[in-house]
Amino acid sequence: MKKKLTLLVFAPFVGFGQMFYVAPTEKGFENKIVDKMKSDGYKLAETKELSDYVIDCVVDGSYKFVTVKQNFHGYLKISDGKTGNEICRTEEVGGSPSVFNGYQAGFAIMEKIAKKHLNKALNTAKSDYQKRR
Repeated sequence: MKKKLTLLVFAPFVGFGQMFYVAPTEKGFENKIVDKMKSDGYKLAETKELSDYVIDCVVDGSYKFVTVKQNFHGYLKISDGKTGNEICRTEEVGGSPSVFNGYQAGFAIMEKIAKKHLNKALNTAKSDYQKRR
């Protein structure tokens, strides 16, 4: 009886074990996303071929010495690992390079996304995974 109860308690975790691959970026902006996912208990794949979903960290912009608005923008894109079709995309987050972030706005942008938008995007991927099973 105890074995059956234990199996029922852990069945949702075993049944929906998606593997995520966070694609590396040139400057390592993805580390904030990887750290957050590891702390939340998500399974991360070593290669794109072993994953169910691929997460791309996109940061775009250019540095301007004097500006009023935030000149860098970034978002996460989650795609199906087998077909490459986009599943979802987070809101676009802005940021500016400063002395506090080593003149690298990408780290600050990915930190904001990890705190505010990552869980919603991962829940979308989970529901997509459940629909396909």
